[in-house]
Amino acid sequence: MPTTGRDTVLPDQVAGRSEAPRVHLLCGLVGAGKTTHARHLAAELPAVRFSLDEWMLRLYELPYDDPQYAVRVEGCTALIWETAMQVLALGHDVVLDGNQWSRKHRQTWRQRVEAAGYRPILHHIDVSVETAVEQVARRTATGVPGSHPIDEAGVRHHRTIFEPPDENEGIEIVTVRR
Repeated sequence: MPTTGRDTVLPDQVAGRSEAPRVHLLCGLVGAGKTTHARHLAAELPAVRFSLDEWMLRLYELPYDDPQYAVRVEGCTALIWETAMQVLALGHDVVLDGNQWSRKHRQTWRQRVEAAGYRPILHHIDVSVETAVEQVARRTATGVPGSHPIDEAGVRHHRTIFEPPDENEGIEIVTVRR
């Protein structure tokens, strides 16, 4: 939050809001509908949405399985967070559309958000593997811009490493079943 001398602007005092802006995080299987949900959230709240996939594809044109993706994703994520912090400082919610697929990843982001003085909310898009496979096939067939191409094997592999969230993680969880 910006400070000037003795005057500190607290997150809950920004833009006359009665509560601090919130950071909405998403998790779910590949193809679960996280970006679709993020778009709905951004429109309904309102909030500013940041999609890691869209930024990575637009800036670097790298698919997620390219070795350079791992090299560049950290810098892109840092830039998204820095920009999101500016939006939060103006009193607006943000939606960070990047998959919080592991407990460790969610813990890191929860701590980051809380350290900045904001409240994280995790939206778990809970779908069956079959639904995710169908949605990925539809997305691939229609060539949805800003999304990585992935096949059924990729969805099924992701299911083996995805760690569903639970109430012991210390973060508010909103479960969306589709």
